[in-house]
Amino acid sequence: MVSFHIETTSKCTLECPLCDRTWFYETFKKRNLHEINIDHLVGFVGPNANIEMCGNNGDPIYHSKFHELCKRLKANNCKLIITTNGSSKTKSWWEKLNTILDENDMLVFSIDGLEDTNHIYRKNAKWKSIITAIEVFAERKCKLQWKYIVFKHNQHQIYHAKKLSEVLKFDHFRLEQSSRWLGKKELMPDREYVDEQYKHQEKILIDKKYKTDMRPRCLVDDSPKKGLYIDSEGDFYPCCWMGTYRYKLKSIFSPKEQKFNIGNITLDSILEDREVKRFFESTKQFTSAHECCKMQCGVKNG
Repeated sequence: MVSFHIETTSKCTLECPLCDRTWFYETFKKRNLHEINIDHLVGFVGPNANIEMCGNNGDPIYHSKFHELCKRLKANNCKLIITTNGSSKTKSWWEKLNTILDENDMLVFSIDGLEDTNHIYRKNAKWKSIITAIEVFAERKCKLQWKYIVFKHNQHQIYHAKKLSEVLKFDHFRLEQSSRWLGKKELMPDREYVDEQYKHQEKILIDKKYKTDMRPRCLVDDSPKKGLYIDSEGDFYPCCWMGTYRYKLKSIFSPKEQKFNIGNITLDSILEDREVKRFFESTKQFTSAHECCKMQCGVKNG
């Protein structure tokens, strides 16, 4: 079974400091606004797929035909995980989504703090509309999860946020320990809440003699089957990290060639491509792996 990571759209209402979308706007003073073609996506992933909707740039719920997208995938017996900040949609919009999702699906709200802190990182988040959405899902078939990224400004609220998650009838409260501290270190919480993968990444960038073992997350039984990424333009990448602005133009999957766009190719054709096979094989050894793979799938403290 292949699992996919889908960016349904590059649109979002937030301006999170560490987001690729924010970096692009600050650098080029413009937006790249796209949303995935529903027909292309449904045809590409096929029936019975496991799909996580989350993006490097956008929030999935801002696709202009998001309900239709979910309906089409559910009609194909796909299992959905939808990760969202939850802002700026109406009660009726959430009620409609609640009728589409079933017991095989999960809705994840990324809420990093309480009303007085969530907006510090998730800039422009609308607390009242988030709570409205959550209250709609008090009665539901799908699973509901609160994902909480720990920052310096919200680490003191973890206990109270977990208690609130119980009041709001979440199934699960999940702490996320970020490793993205090569950028805004002023946001970094106390050490107990930090994923120190960033130190490993720093060594790769600085020490040319550094080596470690590889544990490619995209491979299952030596085959590319996990978290295969499709961005809002329909371009295929081995993972979401390879689809970031830092790497998307620096591999065989570069969108400049339009070689691996889901509008004109099948998954089987991609995975049988000679260059693609060589790429996935290269991820197994540190010396041959792409820099992105070394950064993300090199074994921490190896």
